[in-house]
Amino acid sequence: MESAPKLSTVCVYGGVSYNTQQNALSRGVDVVVGTPGRLIDLINGGSLQLGEVRYLVLDEADQMLAVGFEEDVETILQQLPAERQSMLFSATMPSWVKKLSRRYLNNPLTIDLVGDQDEKLAEGIKLFAIPLTTTSKR
Repeated sequence: MESAPKLSTVCVYGGVSYNTQQNALSRGVDVVVGTPGRLIDLINGGSLQLGEVRYLVLDEADQMLAVGFEEDVETILQQLPAERQSMLFSATMPSWVKKLSRRYLNNPLTIDLVGDQDEKLAEGIKLFAIPLTTTSKR
């Protein structure tokens, strides 16, 4: 809301009432942020139509696979119009993410910040491990 105050947004995820999310969607929104399972539930229930989507952002794509969302993500992607800008962000590029990008992105551009380096940290970042007891953490 701070970066784009004129855009109406809704976050949809499980564990909360459908009613609030469905009401927001029925009024019309500019941005929907959601988990795959709840997005599919809302699509199947007719509350969420994706025919006018112009931008797709899929963040943590590698983590989606790690927790078993590959089929759900593909189900959602198949509901989207072909004419859209898609952005896929992933800390790693496992084979599923590469397959997904080849299938659903047109002329994808890969920005690799770490390349083949053994250490997968951005330049200038250092890691330190400090062993502590529970009581000394503060």
